[in-house]
Amino acid sequence: MPSRALLFYSKESFSDANLLKSRLRENGINVIDVRTGKYIEIDIIDEPRKVIKLLGEPLFIVTEINGNFKELFYEMRFWECHEILEEKWKKLENKLERDYLQALILICASLIKYLKGDVKTSDILIEKALSLISDLPQELLPLLYVRFGLNS
Repeated sequence: MPSRALLFYSKESFSDANLLKSRLRENGINVIDVRTGKYIEIDIIDEPRKVIKLLGEPLFIVTEINGNFKELFYEMRFWECHEILEEKWKKLENKLERDYLQALILICASLIKYLKGDVKTSDILIEKALSLISDLPQELLPLLYVRFGLNS
């Protein structure tokens, strides 16, 4: 059974993410999404070789989400950031820590929507994130930042 994979191509390789998504689907590829940030990120539940056969070799492929939040964030790989934070968030019991991570997750989701041109949804998500952060004790924010290793 095919698993989820992210294929990253140079942003200059394709000019229209929606057209690319349609082209991949027309060729029988199970595409979840095509996102444009620093890279063209093709998100599939299928065999990566099918995309490679159609588009050529990607810059890199991700089949397992892991890595450093900060590095991924600066690389504009917001979906992966979202997934990493969500795994941590699910395990937390402390409400303040959960709210902090939920705010960061919402920021990542907002940026994904923004890059797709869905500014209205992006604005709604960022407002929710800022509301969560503004409800947290200000003196706690640096401690939470260090607690989750986001500065590493």
